[in-house]
Amino acid sequence: MHIFRSFKIPKEFTHSTLAIGNFDGIHIGHQAVIKKAISIAKKKKIKVGVLTFEPHPKCFFKKKYDYFRLTPFREKVRILSNMGIDFMINIRFEEKFVKKSAFDFLQNDLVGKLKVNSVVTGYDFVFGNNRTGNVNLINKFVLGTNKFKFFEVPEVKIKNMNIASSSEIRNFLREGEIQKANRILTRSWLVSGKVIGGDRNGRKIGFRTANMRVHKFCNIRKGVYFVSIKLTGKHKDKTYFGIANFGIKPTFDKVDPILETHIFNFCDDIYNQRIEISFNKFIRAEKKFESVEKLKDQIIKDIIQVKNDRLFKNN
Repeated sequence: MHIFRSFKIPKEFTHSTLAIGNFDGIHIGHQAVIKKAISIAKKKKIKVGVLTFEPHPKCFFKKKYDYFRLTPFREKVRILSNMGIDFMINIRFEEKFVKKSAFDFLQNDLVGKLKVNSVVTGYDFVFGNNRTGNVNLINKFVLGTNKFKFFEVPEVKIKNMNIASSSEIRNFLREGEIQKANRILTRSWLVSGKVIGGDRNGRKIGFRTANMRVHKFCNIRKGVYFVSIKLTGKHKDKTYFGIANFGIKPTFDKVDPILETHIFNFCDDIYNQRIEISFNKFIRAEKKFESVEKLKDQIIKDIIQVKNDRLFKNN
């Protein structure tokens, strides 16, 4: 999959079908939009692309990070590529772009520069200065100019749940409802990053951990989770399992949140290696223990619970 950072793209990628949106999480609703674009492109025998934005508009406007990203950029690229997308246009969401009018975006960017053949968005897509653009405006523009075909994908619902949205996923993650979040995502929510050195408290009590600083974008409920782990290097072809604690380690009087992952049946040195942690089930909330020995006892209980639940077949 080719990645472009502006509306100036090679001629071979113009006259394509384009799915437009933030697509943070690429959840079941986003997938419906993208799959519609792929279907249209196949019928027309043209390329299919995705137009998205960085940073997320909510991050840009709020300025504060009480909002968190669902999908790292690398993961977004991987998912889109696996879905069969030919190219991705990743536009920097900055002051100049924010001031662009909705008509300017349609006429100059989509028609003038990209020469789109067809456009697909979700029913709630908004764009342009002061969010004046929406699906009604696009339909009106297309009706008046006939410059491209426009397809609007309706709301996607999941049985016994509210609307499938990124906001709903974030709410579930904050509440520890990881399995409900994963239903909307259609996969396990994950974080990735490099393993850093820690205080080695886990090693001292018999449970080595791989540590990651993820609090700048990770706002899940503090506590213990059953997780799947993917590593790089010689370990890249295997999926490992373990338990992870996200929190401040109150037993050791820490204040900065950290993600500590104990990988079952694994003792290799993986400092500075990239690691991917997928969250499968919430086990318990973080708590402060009276002693390190009681913490150790609880960790053993957590591991036994995960294994007794038969949440995985090996390890």
